[in-house]
Amino acid sequence: MKQPPIAKVYEALSAIADQRIKIASDHALVTSSNYSKTYTVKFSENRYSSNDNATYWQHYAGYPIIAVLIEQGKLKISENDKNLLTEFKDINWKKLNTHYKNKYDKAINYFLNTVDDKEKIRNLVKEIFDQLMKLDIEVKGNRTKLIKKESK
Repeated sequence: MKQPPIAKVYEALSAIADQRIKIASDHALVTSSNYSKTYTVKFSENRYSSNDNATYWQHYAGYPIIAVLIEQGKLKISENDKNLLTEFKDINWKKLNTHYKNKYDKAINYFLNTVDDKEKIRNLVKEIFDQLMKLDIEVKGNRTKLIKKESK
């Protein structure tokens, strides 16, 4: 599996904190941080595919796949760290990434300046990232049509 930017773990943790993931038996729907799109993650055994841009074009696990792996328990958050998820609630990563011209480090630094314990947050993200890199999974893009929210 190609290594994703660590920023994708931050985005995945926000999806978990906001409860933006609905899991079915062979797929999951993950709503974007600005609630404008819903991505489809398909899975079977050790194969995962998603129609988010990162997974589809860059061929690494984008945040929807990482969020699903956490929800499925394949990537674990220790009981001691579950309280940190509240720090990830209501973060519009799309807006931050656009503002910082997809310089993920800058978006992460902005976010880290809003949290109580930067070091604990960094450690949690690194733990999940390290687990992800040890997983034996195949990652691909899929062509499922994006579900876009109707504009009002």
